[in-house]
Amino acid sequence: MTYNPTVPLNSDSPSIFPAQGQANFTRLQTLLGADHQFNLTAAADDGYHNLVHLTQQAPSGALAATGRLYVKSSAGRIHLFYMDDVGSEYQLSPSLPIRAAVNFNGVSGAVIRSSYNVASVNRISTGRYQINFTNPMPDANYIVQVTGMRNSSGSLATTCVEGAASYSSSVQTGFVRVDGFNNAGNLQDMFMMNVTVFSAT
Repeated sequence: MTYNPTVPLNSDSPSIFPAQGQANFTRLQTLLGADHQFNLTAAADDGYHNLVHLTQQAPSGALAATGRLYVKSSAGRIHLFYMDDVGSEYQLSPSLPIRAAVNFNGVSGAVIRSSYNVASVNRISTGRYQINFTNPMPDANYIVQVTGMRNSSGSLATTCVEGAASYSSSVQTGFVRVDGFNNAGNLQDMFMMNVTVFSAT
């Protein structure tokens, strides 16, 4: 076979070659580059997804031997769903997401062991701590779970959100204050204090 530079002809489809093809290739790169690592430089991550846009929908029924991944509104939020090949639907994202969490040592001041979306913990006084969020909560009506462990065996410990004169003095979008008590009901520093914040909004 001999190379023929006149094939395809300018009059042939797709239009003018190669100028038109190069222009279309550039457009294709622009379109795909928003969501994918475009296969242009033979890099190790060529062809990988950078970002996937999913159109909100609520499919019904099933496609034979086909699973589907999609997003749709549930309880006022957009969530990720999967439908298997028999039409069973599974919600993959949590309906009550964790907004912040921290495990800290309250006996040695307020040393954070592990945290998520917590910028710092301040020891206000004996047994009383303020958890400062890195990113604020959407509102002040979030849910707080507090657990604690005292640094002495055989004693009971209780924990709660700070008992204050008003709701807003202890619970704000930027922080929450929590208390730890010993079995006599007195404020007590906790060897381990765990605080988890949930929000449905």
